[in-house]
Amino acid sequence: MNRLAWGNKGHNVLKVKTHNNTMSADWKRKICIVMLVALNGAAGLAFSMQTTWPGRVTAGSSTTFTCSSNCFQNCSYSWSFKGRRVNGSTLVWAPDGRDYSVELQCTVLSHKTGASSTVTSIVDIRNPVSVQISPPGAIPSLESPLDLLCHVAARSSPTLPEEHTVTWYKDGQRVASGDVLHFDSLLPSDGGFYQCDTALTQSRVLSLGYLLNFDPWNVSISGPDAVLPIRLSTFTCLTSCTLNVDCTVRWSFEGGFPLGSYLSVYQTELSWIPSVPGTFQNLTCVVENPAAGRSAEATIMVEVKGTSLSGSRNLTGLPTLVLSLALLLIAN
Repeated sequence: MNRLAWGNKGHNVLKVKTHNNTMSADWKRKICIVMLVALNGAAGLAFSMQTTWPGRVTAGSSTTFTCSSNCFQNCSYSWSFKGRRVNGSTLVWAPDGRDYSVELQCTVLSHKTGASSTVTSIVDIRNPVSVQISPPGAIPSLESPLDLLCHVAARSSPTLPEEHTVTWYKDGQRVASGDVLHFDSLLPSDGGFYQCDTALTQSRVLSLGYLLNFDPWNVSISGPDAVLPIRLSTFTCLTSCTLNVDCTVRWSFEGGFPLGSYLSVYQTELSWIPSVPGTFQNLTCVVENPAAGRSAEATIMVEVKGTSLSGSRNLTGLPTLVLSLALLLIAN
């Protein structure tokens, strides 16, 4: 699969694909423009297509998508997304917050030749509505009071109308109405996945979810407590929380960065080839949910076996870790 990407590292990237070709465009530009060439089924025929839309796509706000091509004679356009079909070269749509990303397909058809082309755009959607606990930073505990708030991000473009209603859902079932969901004394049966649904300026939006859980998170690290230079060792962070739903995972290194010829960190897994024998390294896995004020961690002390070479910190013949490469691996 051919790939083409441009944009500064660290920016959010919007992905757009057409059949077997994929390209990425920096979506922080004011106008996101993707130029694509979509091949149709007829040999030797092709339409050059362009899909445009302004800025970031946000739940609760209408976005206008425009599809155009070099088909000029007796041509028609149609959009397909989420099982819906809309005719015309423009599509006005306000996401409802139920999707993190949506595939939009635009098709152009020449009624003169019968040729057609389709381009598929993967649109990332920002949801400004979330469930937050009150007071901020409180840790839910049994037999204690708690409030859940339906919160709209202050910098989001959609706003709450003067008269609005909020509906609360637990595990997908409607449980209450009102801006605040109050618990006088939390019970084990109150645990579950909560969302709120509210009317913004242009549509109703279902919030990001919040998992109300009273069980402490269990965290441990699976891996050897003694390793050898030159050999690859793998460590895995094991946790009882649901990754990327009610917690995220990061690794920290108390006492210094691991020295070695290779280091790879990806979510719960850390792989390392140490290079300095006779040393010890602390590896710490931290699971956390800053919005809920919850966190837990586990640490393992790893011994690098072997005899330290006098006057040298590096094993002969083995290069030391290039920090910039390691940091790049962690960032990814």
